[in-house]
Amino acid sequence: MRAETTSSKRSKSTARAARTARVEARTSPEKKALYQRAAELRGQTFTEFVERSLDEAAERAHKEYESVKLSERDAKRFVAALLGDTKANARLREAAKRYRRLTAT
Repeated sequence: MRAETTSSKRSKSTARAARTARVEARTSPEKKALYQRAAELRGQTFTEFVERSLDEAAERAHKEYESVKLSERDAKRFVAALLGDTKANARLREAAKRYRRLTAT
């Protein structure tokens, strides 16, 4: 039990030592109180709450960017395929034949 406590203390002090950068923001007293209350509701310190909230927002922003980037890339590929002079391969021709057989009335 004591080893866990010592190990836990070491990892906390190591985590604190790694935190050397500072982030500052100006906000209204009302918003700060709202953020502090939210931290309390989550059982976090104000710093933990702000840091986690920033992490989540940053992750969302990166995912949204990647989603748009992929959508743009896929749209370009789609248009290129429509405008391209490519011919259907054997698998596609066979699939088209099967489709015509199955949907023939």
